[in-house]
Amino acid sequence: MNSDYRDCRNDSRFVDAVRMYREGDIDTALLLFRKSAESGNPVAQYTLGSILLNRGDASAVKWIRTAAEQGYPEAQFQMGNISYLGTVGRPSPETALQYYRMAAENGNAKAQNQLGLMYLNGEGTKKSDAEAFAWFERSARNGYAGAQFNLASMYELGQSVPVSYPDAVKWYTKAAEQGLAEAQFCLGVLHYLGKAGPQDSSAAAEWYAKAAKQDHHDALYNLGLLYVDGDGVEKDYDKAEQLLRRAAELGVTDAEEALKMITRIKETEP
Repeated sequence: MNSDYRDCRNDSRFVDAVRMYREGDIDTALLLFRKSAESGNPVAQYTLGSILLNRGDASAVKWIRTAAEQGYPEAQFQMGNISYLGTVGRPSPETALQYYRMAAENGNAKAQNQLGLMYLNGEGTKKSDAEAFAWFERSARNGYAGAQFNLASMYELGQSVPVSYPDAVKWYTKAAEQGLAEAQFCLGVLHYLGKAGPQDSSAAAEWYAKAAKQDHHDALYNLGLLYVDGDGVEKDYDKAEQLLRRAAELGVTDAEEALKMITRIKETEP
C-alpha cells in the first residue's frame, strides 16, 4: 500500500484508513478508503481498487482505472497488468502496452521493464530489440532487479548492442546483489567460463551457492558437480549428493546420472 503520494498527505480519511487497515479493521478501512476515493484522491482510488480486486469485486477496475487516468503510476501499471492478463475481460496486449507506457513515462521501473519485455517479444507492438534495450536500461538505472538482469542478458547475447561481458557482469551483479537467483546463477556461469575475468571456479561456486539456496535447479546441479570434482570447493561427495538430489527433484534429468556416478565412485574408492 503506497501512502507517500503527495495528494494524500493532508487527507485525514486516507491516513485513518491506512491505520485501520494495518490494525486489521478492514471494513472501517474500506469505508474510509471509499470516502477518500470519492473525493478524488488517486492513491485511495488505487488502494481501494486493489483491495476490491483481491476480493473479486467487479467495481475494482473502475477505481484503478480512475486513479490511472489521474496519472498515478502504480495504477497505470496495475491497469497494464489487468489488460495484459485479462483479469477482467479478454487479454489485450495493445491496451496493456498503452498503460505500461503511461506508467513507464511517469518513472515506474516495473512498467519500464514490462514495456521492454513487450518490445523484446513483439507483444502489442512490433518487435524491437533497440526499444527493449532502451526501456530495460531506464528501469535498470532505476534499480529494478528484473530489468538489470534483462539488460545484462542483452549485453551477454549481443542483442541490439555489441557483446560486452564487462557490462553483462556489471548488471548481473547489481541484480544478483538484490537477491535475483537467475542473475546469481548467470554470474556463476560467467566466472566458471572465464568471461567475467580469469577463470574462477571459487567465484562460480560462491554465486551458485547463493542461487542454490533459493532452489535454482541449474545452480544446484552445477554446484553439485563442483563438489564432485573438488573444483573451486573442497571435494565432498555427501554435499554433492545433497545438491544433486534436490536438483533431480526439481526436474534436472542429468542430476540422476550424476548421482549414479557418485555411487560408482564411492564403490571403487578405498
